[in-house]
Amino acid sequence: MRRLAPACLALAAALLGCSSGGGSGEGDGPAVAAEDPAASGGEPAERLMSYTSRLPIAQYSYTEAENTAIESAQQLLTQRCMSSYGIAYEPTDPDREPADSTDRRYGVSSPLEAARFGYHPNPDALRDTQVDLPKEALPVFYGKRGASQGSGGDLVYKGKKVPDAGCFGQSIGKLSRYDDPDGAAVASRIATGSYQESLDAPAVKEVFRKWSSCMRKDGFRYASPNEPLNKSAFQGGEISAEERETAVADVRCKEATGLLDIWFKAESAIQRAHIQENVKALEGLRAAHREKAAVARRIVADG
Repeated sequence: MRRLAPACLALAAALLGCSSGGGSGEGDGPAVAAEDPAASGGEPAERLMSYTSRLPIAQYSYTEAENTAIESAQQLLTQRCMSSYGIAYEPTDPDREPADSTDRRYGVSSPLEAARFGYHPNPDALRDTQVDLPKEALPVFYGKRGASQGSGGDLVYKGKKVPDAGCFGQSIGKLSRYDDPDGAAVASRIATGSYQESLDAPAVKEVFRKWSSCMRKDGFRYASPNEPLNKSAFQGGEISAEERETAVADVRCKEATGLLDIWFKAESAIQRAHIQENVKALEGLRAAHREKAAVARRIVADG
């Protein structure tokens, strides 16, 4: 079975909705970027490159502004709930961004990251989701999943019942009534399915052969870029010299063969075809996103 790329899964999650702070809900999805990743100017092209956010289906994920509004509303509702238990909770900053990291939907693509981390993710790009609360307050924040194992029945804090999902989960629930699960499922299916289908596209198969030939010249024998990406020896805690050397050669051969652009164009064509077949469901999803963001903005304004 072919393994889905992490960025493929990330796009699916963005369409379904994710939230920071350790809960499930809405949150950090890719905003739709300009067609030319270098159009913004000033920054190195490799830092601006994001194939995932330029794919056609990304237009049905939350925009950056919608994400910020929803997360701000969630944090405000959580703060109000925690305050009702006498617990001071400082909301996280929704504008706080993780460190820059290049898109990996089609595998490692940055020479700098390849040389430093091989196929491992850039640790500086991982968002810190730790909640700064005393241990005894965590069950109020997280609900039953934050309580000690084996705790049954109602959660109670200082004589007051705690929502089963905790204050954070309850805040997500208040906004989730505006979700469109059916539309999100369609978009997620397109986001993940198109990646799988693209692996069988003639243009992608041909550029994989060229990439493989390029890698052999450097002494590496792999049939496709997914092979070193999923190699068990490159999955452990330590980043070996072999992993770094392989990743550097991988990126160099992608650049020499134009693999990234060819793969992106092939998958984009597949997505456009699926989008045309599901326009009604996807437009409903986009309308739901807008409504939810509008409600979130009102919550913040009233707060």
